[in-house]
Amino acid sequence: MMSFGKRLHIRILLLCLLLIFLAILRFYLYKDEASNSSIMYSDPEFILVNKLYTYSEDDLKINGEKYPMNDPRLVNKLKTKFLLPPSREALNLESTDVDPSMGQATQVRRALKDMKNGFFIECGALDGETRSNTLFMERYLDWSGLLIEADPLNFYDMLKKHRKAQMSPSCLSVHPYATVVRFEQNKNMGKIREPDESEDLSKRYVDVQCFPLVTYLLAMNITTVDYFSLDVEGSELQVLQTIPFDQFNIRTLSVEWTHVKEGKDEIRSFMEKKGYTVFSEVTNDQLLANDFIFVKDLDS
Repeated sequence: MMSFGKRLHIRILLLCLLLIFLAILRFYLYKDEASNSSIMYSDPEFILVNKLYTYSEDDLKINGEKYPMNDPRLVNKLKTKFLLPPSREALNLESTDVDPSMGQATQVRRALKDMKNGFFIECGALDGETRSNTLFMERYLDWSGLLIEADPLNFYDMLKKHRKAQMSPSCLSVHPYATVVRFEQNKNMGKIREPDESEDLSKRYVDVQCFPLVTYLLAMNITTVDYFSLDVEGSELQVLQTIPFDQFNIRTLSVEWTHVKEGKDEIRSFMEKKGYTVFSEVTNDQLLANDFIFVKDLDS
């Protein structure tokens, strides 16, 4: 029978071996992490994103009611810092899906009778591919447009896709002027933190510059938007309320209502007062889509 001293000696030996193993494992994990970090920090897209989401004192001057949404200084700031041109490189997609949307693109194509050479704006563009409502139009119907994404991690991924649309590392303002907001980073569920909402220490937040939709349109010299995809995890109604629909021709919209605290009926009522009708609803059992498809007089 093994003595107590020998058993203790074996246990200590096994513990030492375990500690050595963990130390070696930690070394290699740290080595890989350091290597990956080194690669990322030298990545041109990473460097660009870091620059885009770093705001100077001059950048921040254009925020607040002093500069209304059509102020030339505000428009120029958006155009010069927050508007990137379409990629000239070949598309770099991960999926073979022809249409990655949850049905929104199909309904808009029906409403517009598969029109070609249209113009879209997609806000809440994520990585530019996953559940994209505009990728089909861009690839197969020769549309151009604008992709707006607030989360720097998603925006970094979107740059890698090489979309043929303009891109903006920003968000849509819920006011008729520009603001900087605290944005909760949560992949496809990222959202603006409400002013009276305390920060959850388990989540990541970042400051993001927001502009009214009108400022983007003026910066791009666009008066007609054939399709506006709006998915901003709860702020949809406030964004819509900033738009002078009588001054710009927005022909179709998909508006997610899942997280709108005022409820879907409030969105429907508001849009009907602006001269729109519900063309269809797009829903998904996993809550990946709960959208109204709105249309106005398509002959206008």
